[in-house]
Amino acid sequence: MASNHEKITLGMVLGWLKHLVIHQWPYKLLSLLCAVVVWVGLISQDASLTREKTFTDATVSVVGTDAIKRKGLIVTSDLGEETLSGVTLRASVPQTVYGDAAAANYNLRIDLSRITTSGSQEAKILWTNTASYGSVVEVSPTSIPIDVDEYITRYRIPVGLETIGNLPDGWYSSAMTMDPPYLAVSGPRSVVGSIVRAQAILDLSSLEAKQGTVRTAVPFNLIASDGSIVESELLEVTSESVLVDAVVVEQTLYPQKALSFSDLGVVVGDPAEGYEIKSVSVQPETVLAAGKQEALDQLEQLFTEAQVDVTGASSSFSRTVKLRKPSELVNLSTDTITVTVEIGETIQTRVFEAVRVNLEGTEQGYYESLSSRYADVSLTGPQNWLNTLNKGNLTLTADASGLTEGTYELPIVCVVSGGEDQEYTLSVNPQNVTVTLRKN
Repeated sequence: MASNHEKITLGMVLGWLKHLVIHQWPYKLLSLLCAVVVWVGLISQDASLTREKTFTDATVSVVGTDAIKRKGLIVTSDLGEETLSGVTLRASVPQTVYGDAAAANYNLRIDLSRITTSGSQEAKILWTNTASYGSVVEVSPTSIPIDVDEYITRYRIPVGLETIGNLPDGWYSSAMTMDPPYLAVSGPRSVVGSIVRAQAILDLSSLEAKQGTVRTAVPFNLIASDGSIVESELLEVTSESVLVDAVVVEQTLYPQKALSFSDLGVVVGDPAEGYEIKSVSVQPETVLAAGKQEALDQLEQLFTEAQVDVTGASSSFSRTVKLRKPSELVNLSTDTITVTVEIGETIQTRVFEAVRVNLEGTEQGYYESLSSRYADVSLTGPQNWLNTLNKGNLTLTADASGLTEGTYELPIVCVVSGGEDQEYTLSVNPQNVTVTLRKN
């Protein structure tokens, strides 16, 4: 009985479904949709079914860069994003990954290791087919134009140093050293072949005013034979196989102090007879000395290594004299000074006693009498000239011209014979003489 009951129930269910399908159209539509969903699901799981997909923004990568250099070649063309992007790719993609497939799944690339010669040429675009994402149908363009040059290395490119600005006031720098002093430059022959040196520029004003050793990383430029700066992203600058973009400048900073000179014993000897030293001057008057602060604190003056001999000199002159640098100093702003010795005639005073006074201009018929017939003359002038004079060179006169009978105080006038070209001063004692005139 149970079996019959189950059959009747199953038949009833089937009949009911049949009735729905035949007479209820909405259920027909639902059935169709269910069938489509089932079909799509089955299709999406079938890896053997593919669809074509086009990518218009594919990017090409570059491989084999190191390999081509080992062959002594290098690509000089710009292989930037603009050159390697915008490639069109068509691929046959499995239905199962159609939505996830991207251009990167096919590894578009150019392989530089396949290049064997220099010059202009075409680098073929390669790709990779995979079981997961299907195969490439077409790539456009099929190649990328490139220029290839020889890859060379020039060793021992010297590094020069240029300084700008000034050290902080009151500071001195020792000689500067650079590490490394030479560079190796690798790149295209057309570029490397023009490079003759590297030039680093150090701004001294950027240094801290502090005693001690200073190390500064200084960038540099590569300089061509015509003096222009060489710039290229294809160049590699190395030192002992390590890439370099700056050199290290080492120097030691010391404080400075202005020191004067001791005139003790700078000038020796005696000038010629009748001459004397008028003055001694030095240029410069002070020198900047550099050294450790504790050493500078102990110094006030500098001395010369040699003396200036004035023996027999009769005119002014200058001499260059080397300075004695104390061992505790590292530098003097100058190692010599100029000593100027001014030599002039010795000025002396000589007294000529009892020189006769003459009365001039007395009218005829008058008798004269003087309070003193003699006077002393004091001459001040060059010693050598004074030594050539005697009383005969001196003429003392009192002028009575136009005077009549009476007593007068007349000045005594002195004339020195042979003193026309000399500078001198004189005085007469007494300065005046009393003259009495009477008629005979």
